[in-house]
Amino acid sequence: MIGRASLVLAVLLAAPALPAQDASSLAGGTRRQVAGAEQVDQRLAARFPASVAVRFAGVIDSAGREGLPTEPLILRALEGGAKGVPADRIQTALTRLAASLRRAMATLGPETPETDLTTAATALQTGLEPSRLLELRNLRGEKSLTVPVGAYLDLVAQGAVAERAWLRVMDLARRQAVDRDYERIDPADLVARRPEDRR
Repeated sequence: MIGRASLVLAVLLAAPALPAQDASSLAGGTRRQVAGAEQVDQRLAARFPASVAVRFAGVIDSAGREGLPTEPLILRALEGGAKGVPADRIQTALTRLAASLRRAMATLGPETPETDLTTAATALQTGLEPSRLLELRNLRGEKSLTVPVGAYLDLVAQGAVAERAWLRVMDLARRQAVDRDYERIDPADLVARRPEDRR
C-alpha cells in the first residue's frame, strides 16, 4: 500500500510554482531576516540558507500562534528541501498546509490530536469536504481519525475513485470497524475501469 508520505509529497509538488530564485539570491536576505535566525528550528537552519529558513519560520510561527501544530509544517519544509523543491514553492506549500490545518481545526475542534489534524488537513487539500470529516468524527466518537482518513488517502493514491473510497471508509465507520479493517480495504474494486466510472 502506498504510504501517506507519498501523497503528502504529491500535494507539495502540486503547489503553484512561483518564480524560482537561486541559492545566492535567497541567501542575500536583509539583516533583520538573518538576525531572526536564532529563533528558527535547528532542522530548518541546517537544511536551508538562513534567509530562507527565517521565511519559513515566519509561516510556521504564525501558525503556532493560532494554536495550530507546527511539526507538520516543519516536516513539510524539510521534505521539500530533501527533494530539491524550490524555496518559493515550499513556502507556498507551507501556507496552503497551514490554511488546511486551520480548516481542519475549525471543523474538528481545537482539542483534536495533532495526527488527526494533519491527516485531515491532507485530505482537505485533496478536495475532501469538511462536512465529511465532521460526519466521520461523529461516527468515530472518541476514536482517532488517522487510520480511516489515512486509508482513504492511500486508496486515492492507488487510483481509487475518491467518492467510492470515501463511501467504503464511511461504511466501515458505521459498522464500528476496527482499525485493521480500514488497512485491509482492497482498492481493486474502487478504481475507475472506464471514463464514466470516475464519479
